Amino acid sequence: MNLRSKRRELQGVNGALGLVAGLGGYVGNLYSYGLATFLMLAIWILGATVINLLTDPPEK
Repeated sequence: MNLRSKRRELQGVNGALGLVAGLGGYVGNLYSYGLATFLMLAIWILGATVINLLTDPPEK
């Protein structure tokens, strides 16, 4: 599988991982709300940065 052409799909996975991390704190009460917010935003920001660095820009 060529991940270099899967930018959109990888961004979707990144979003889902951030959402799961947030829901674990808000709904599941696994950790505090502050930690849930931090994890959610950290996953989204760092994940998007890594994906953009490792993949080609989308074709126009």
